[in-house]
Amino acid sequence: MLRNFLIAFAILISFATAPIAIGAQDSLARSATDSLGEWRTLQSYTRGTYVTESENSIIYTTGRAIFYLDKDDLSITTLAREDGLADARIRLLRYHQPTETLLIVYESGVIDLLRDNRFTTLRQIDNFNFNGDKTIYSLFFGENDIVYISAGFGVTALDLKDETFPFTTFTGVRVNGSAEHEGFLYAATEEGVYRVPRNDDVNLNDFGNWTLLGQRDSLPGDYSSTVINVYRGRLYFSVGTDIYVYVDGTARLFFDEDDDKPHRVEYLTVGPNFLLAGYRCTDLEEGCSARQITLLDESGPRRTFSTCVFFTRYAIEDSRGRIWFGEDYVISGIRYFDDAESTDCNTVRYGGPTNDQNNRLLHDGTSLWVAPSVLNENFGPIFDFFGVYRFNDRSWRGINRDNTAAFLGKDGVRGGDNDVASIVDVHYDPINKLHWFSSFYEGAIAYDEATDEGTLFDETNSTLSETNGDPNRIRVAGAVTDANGFTYLANSAADDGAIIAVRSPEGEWADLGKNCGLNRALAVEIDPNGYLWVIHAKEGITVLDPMGTPMDPSDDRCRTITTNNSQLPNNIVRSIEVDLQGVVWVGTSAGVVLFECANDVFNTERCTGRRPVATADDFGASLLETEEVLSITTDGGNRKWIGTNGGAYLLSENGEEQLLFFDSGNSPLLDNTVRDVAIDPTTGVIYFGTELGIISYRGDATSAERGFASELVVFPNPVEPGYDGPIAIQGLSRNARVKITDVSGKLIDTGTAIGGQYVWGGADYTGRRVQTGVYLVFASSNQRFSGEDATSAVGKIVFVR
Repeated sequence: MLRNFLIAFAILISFATAPIAIGAQDSLARSATDSLGEWRTLQSYTRGTYVTESENSIIYTTGRAIFYLDKDDLSITTLAREDGLADARIRLLRYHQPTETLLIVYESGVIDLLRDNRFTTLRQIDNFNFNGDKTIYSLFFGENDIVYISAGFGVTALDLKDETFPFTTFTGVRVNGSAEHEGFLYAATEEGVYRVPRNDDVNLNDFGNWTLLGQRDSLPGDYSSTVINVYRGRLYFSVGTDIYVYVDGTARLFFDEDDDKPHRVEYLTVGPNFLLAGYRCTDLEEGCSARQITLLDESGPRRTFSTCVFFTRYAIEDSRGRIWFGEDYVISGIRYFDDAESTDCNTVRYGGPTNDQNNRLLHDGTSLWVAPSVLNENFGPIFDFFGVYRFNDRSWRGINRDNTAAFLGKDGVRGGDNDVASIVDVHYDPINKLHWFSSFYEGAIAYDEATDEGTLFDETNSTLSETNGDPNRIRVAGAVTDANGFTYLANSAADDGAIIAVRSPEGEWADLGKNCGLNRALAVEIDPNGYLWVIHAKEGITVLDPMGTPMDPSDDRCRTITTNNSQLPNNIVRSIEVDLQGVVWVGTSAGVVLFECANDVFNTERCTGRRPVATADDFGASLLETEEVLSITTDGGNRKWIGTNGGAYLLSENGEEQLLFFDSGNSPLLDNTVRDVAIDPTTGVIYFGTELGIISYRGDATSAERGFASELVVFPNPVEPGYDGPIAIQGLSRNARVKITDVSGKLIDTGTAIGGQYVWGGADYTGRRVQTGVYLVFASSNQRFSGEDATSAVGKIVFVR
């Protein structure tokens, strides 16, 4: 019953159509105490890819979310997936002032209309029975609140008054832009500019009624057009790289761009003073990506500039004459000019990570840590210098070569050959109080958060070995620390064959696993026996036993686990987790295998693993056999959160029951590719690292100590009028028994904690919400405690109806 309640609660939050107070609440500054089942994005707002304006705001999209900048003080208000956005892949957005509507266009062709603080989602284009290009390339606001939509399939019109589509023209050629002017509808395409009379006597659905403008209109016989717009009563469009104006049935050259440059006209936007023509270099062989903007008025070009427009894909002139830029790539900050004459490039920076990239997540009980560097499909690194991100107390901090000397490499010079790049994993060593940052290029950094200093370990000061004979590459895929403070680092593709480099608490180093056979390490875990489980790229698993002498490899033993000697469905192992009972969970590209015999893993006959069988509709199948299991994380109740290419699953302790499933269709999950999952052990908040960024969900399980906390934490408390959600009780011993009564002693609810938390739905046994009053919580455990551990606890909850 509770599970069904939480599923319904999560979906209700995801798709509620209740008004959203845009501008009244900043998601970056909300309370840190989320309700159970509440979602919250942790995305980057350091750049904007597309920009528009309303009367009071400059509105940007990051491509994943939206943010509003107040025109007066440039303060930021954000709008993200959990606020009601239909998708997390935003292509463009435009604000329609007459109807006060923000149009949000997604890569899929879905359109959100946000007005009167409500979303309306239009899926007609996405649902077209058409296999061609449904991408929407531009919007044009016509008369009578009609929006002309230019797309890969042609042109369609959206009536904002009744939210219908009056016509759709399938052109057979991509339409880059469209415009309504003096009774005609125009379409800019790669074949040139077409037009059709805009009146009731013409069937606009039939492309045969459209006419191509050509030589009779003083245009070249063969040309392409990428942009079109109406500025001060005249129609302007591109012809190749030049801008033409169409007057009285004749096209004439208006702005002659330098044809020697391999440019493409990317946009043509209209401001209160100028027509902005944006250009992009298209010489891909030379790696050219330079941008420039020309400001035009009726008399011709006024100014051409390339400063402040590094990777600009769109620009607008706002109602105050400021020029704002939207960026294609990672640029720190939002940039704008104060006016058309300005040469000073203003930059406004907002909080958050540099981008939404993430590979591995870690929560150390205080902060969320993000290793951003994603491996490619061949498990090779993507070169970047993003370092590591830390999220704490609702704010982000980047730890990288700009602020931490260890990232400068052995030569200590920024920009040198040895700068530490591509951090793929973060591990916390609670014994020595160090965070380990694993680089797939330059070794590993041991970072002391207390002193804000780090030490780089590479081939010069450790046993970490170079990769494939390259003296400039040392790949470390991850790290673990045992109960005695020995830290084991997975050394991927090490020249000497040692898959593990171990560091003692005293700072001594040794090599392990030289004779184990496999050496392309991708991750490492340690089980309660002290055995190291190393997964390899497409090769299976190595189990390494240091025999209690980590610094002496002579007595070590190892076992290779593959499809030949185990239940692994294949050798493509993507993830590994040791749960609270010591069971080793292995995620492959075709499901999950459990090794419940970890203490006997070197018995190759008895310890081959088990593939759990999940039953649905009376049909049994191996657990998640159709999913690529990218990550496995254990919560406080020993349940498993599974990240896959098809969404996130919550499984029961033994994996045989699916408790929850989230994807981008039934929840605010940003993307169905869930690379990693991290859990705050204190609050139970689950962080999902997806391809499009990080989003959190307030779960119902927390970690638990052996005994009870000195004081139970109940939230919300008091339960105020209007709140119909669940109530969480924290500070319990693991799997404690909980009873809730009224003050007269009448039993209202009873159950068992999940980890250290119990969730009450706020109803009695009949399913009715309880009335105003005080309710008592009695918790006890059947475990035998020693010392000062409390064996029971009490609390109270106040309801106000």
